[in-house]
Amino acid sequence: MKDYTLWTLSWAICAIVLLFSSHGAWGLIAGSEHDFSTHAWSEGEICLPCHTPHNADSNIDAPLWNHEMSTAIYTLYSSPTMDVIADQPGAASKVCLACHDGTISIDSFGGMSGSISIGGNADVGTNLADDHPVGIDWNHQTAGSACTTCHPIIWVDSVAIMTFPPTPMFNGKVECPSCHDPHNGFDLPHLVRDTMAGSQLCFNCHGDK
Repeated sequence: MKDYTLWTLSWAICAIVLLFSSHGAWGLIAGSEHDFSTHAWSEGEICLPCHTPHNADSNIDAPLWNHEMSTAIYTLYSSPTMDVIADQPGAASKVCLACHDGTISIDSFGGMSGSISIGGNADVGTNLADDHPVGIDWNHQTAGSACTTCHPIIWVDSVAIMTFPPTPMFNGKVECPSCHDPHNGFDLPHLVRDTMAGSQLCFNCHGDK
């Protein structure tokens, strides 16, 4: 019986890996909006504008961080329907805003200050009052009663195995990468983690359709 359980569990783990590999490999930046390798300032590299194998900024809670950080204070979204108050963006959001708030040049990395500003809709600015709140505690304030709304579960021999949620939290908070995958692993427009068809990305947190 134990051998059967281990065999079934092994196949379940393989199924999970195959399921999520169908979305595209994690770290798939090549060809995405975050692939700057065709720009001269990137030195022909994909990872270097954000990460470095040596001399990384150890003060930033992001893997081997290499980009200059913004010191901006942000105007935050608020609404009378919110059950919690948003804080300033957390570390997971600030590494995104290091480019996307428009106060730091996108070619400011490796200890060098650049001069190329982000443009168009990619520049969200420092006024986040018209954007989905980040830096906000996730207290299940709007989700449906079922845990599986946000936390997919599979069952193996009556044992629940929790898979990672499509919209992860960071230190218990909603941050930019809760909805966006900076490495484009899901191969969807705007680097979103789930399809916007039928507002599915929204319903991952805000209840079933």
